[in-house]
Amino acid sequence: MNDLRGDAERSARFAGRAIIVTGAASGIGRACALRLASEGADIVAVDLDAAGLTALVDEIAATGRLCERLEGSVVDLGLMDAAIERAVTRFGRLDGLVNNAGIGGPMGRFDRSTPDDFDQMIAVNLRSVWYGTKAARAPMIASGGGSILNVSSMAGLVPNRHHSLYGMTKAAVISLTHHAAMDYAGDGIRVNALCPGPVETPIFEQMRSNLGDDAFESARRQLIRRTLLGRFGQAAEQAAAAAFLLSSEASFITGIALPVDGGWSISDGQTATRPSAPD
Repeated sequence: MNDLRGDAERSARFAGRAIIVTGAASGIGRACALRLASEGADIVAVDLDAAGLTALVDEIAATGRLCERLEGSVVDLGLMDAAIERAVTRFGRLDGLVNNAGIGGPMGRFDRSTPDDFDQMIAVNLRSVWYGTKAARAPMIASGGGSILNVSSMAGLVPNRHHSLYGMTKAAVISLTHHAAMDYAGDGIRVNALCPGPVETPIFEQMRSNLGDDAFESARRQLIRRTLLGRFGQAAEQAAAAAFLLSSEASFITGIALPVDGGWSISDGQTATRPSAPD
């Protein structure tokens, strides 16, 4: 059955919905919060960045929607409990969750990572996603169902040299998504993962301090060469895919890991060529 919706209907597809977004002050999380609000959702925004949250609240207010802010680290599992409580008490329900908060972590050979590196990456990139997905179940059931989106990465699908801890946690997020989707299907809750490719976000910029300017620019050029569409993606493009997966338009989709990577994950490493104009 075709469901060809006009812009006006699509712009209200989250009307009356309450959605939590972690890592909401910048990058993909910010783009998701703004996109969802523009389509009618009220947002609970979670992040460490107080100034970024303040700016986000103001921008969402300009759309006519509401945004509650919670400042803190997702390593503190109580922060997710507080976010859920805020959604339920302020908006009366919880319909969606975007587990987006994450860190890039250290880069280097596999054997050079430390137990402290390992513990931090697990705490931020995996444990928080596990807990958010777990804690959201009951309030979503009370709201009649819902949708959870866990932000993984292309690095969770294809190994990235010298980025083992990051890739490991992002691969685990995909497995977590699969298992939660199986267990939550009977509750009317869909669980999917988004796998962004190269996008210019604060996490990607962390590589500059890890690698140095020259190595960073070289890595950036290599990523572009490998990406079939020949460019970095934009956070807004990730948010568009996220909004689709969270919406009722994706009502028969659960348990997938969707690459939004410009073809990076299927590339053979050859530089993309553009067809010449016909004679």
